[in-house]
Amino acid sequence: MKLQNGGFMVDPMSSFLVKDIVPMSILGVDVSVTNSSVFMFLVVAAICGVLWFATIDHGIVPTKLQVVAEKAFFFVGGIVKSNAEKKGIELFPYMLALFLFIMIGNIVGLFPFAFSYTSQLCVTIGMALMVFFASIVVGLVNQGASYFRRFCPSGIPGYLVPFFVIIELLSFMFRPISLGIRLFANMVSGHIMIEVIAGFAASIAGVAAFSYFSVVPVAVNVALNLFKFVVCMLQAYVFVVLSCMYLSESLEPQAH
Repeated sequence: MKLQNGGFMVDPMSSFLVKDIVPMSILGVDVSVTNSSVFMFLVVAAICGVLWFATIDHGIVPTKLQVVAEKAFFFVGGIVKSNAEKKGIELFPYMLALFLFIMIGNIVGLFPFAFSYTSQLCVTIGMALMVFFASIVVGLVNQGASYFRRFCPSGIPGYLVPFFVIIELLSFMFRPISLGIRLFANMVSGHIMIEVIAGFAASIAGVAAFSYFSVVPVAVNVALNLFKFVVCMLQAYVFVVLSCMYLSESLEPQAH
């Protein structure tokens, strides 16, 4: 779908196109530097830089940046503690990195000419698969072979065991798919909605120029961007909460 705006054709899907910046190939494998990888690198570098600067010794009185970093630490720590209990503190560094990477990536996509890498299915599924395989490894390390008992709840008749195993296995296998698609779908739909409405708002503002009504579409667009900003943080929160829940099942044996 394309919108006509001031004589220019605006394609809402153009902001999701992955473009090669530095084409490269190693042994026939495409390892090109793309706009997606560049923004991921910039976000990671920014997070590391901000956290490093916020945590160095500034004296007795904390700086505003240090206060923000502490709020992020305590917020993610609260998520881990409430969803993975005390033993889940082992997950805190990974969950903090995951939360900041997703949240900042979501917010960056709101700015003009920026690329939202969380709107790429390969990225969101990749992060979900990391959580999925990490939960398996952590489960095997902590519980050993008894980890596989989760697929066969105790107390059920023997003739129903195969059906329960299949259902539990399918449910377990679909976890990374649902986790990745949820984030991907919300980001894509949100960005498309904002771009489409922004195009209509610009057209309406142009028609209603030099009148009080020209303020209305601009105000609506600002309100939608504020709403999308909240959604960006909420989606990072949901992703981390579900990741903590999945990993917490691997830390402690489940009751059967």
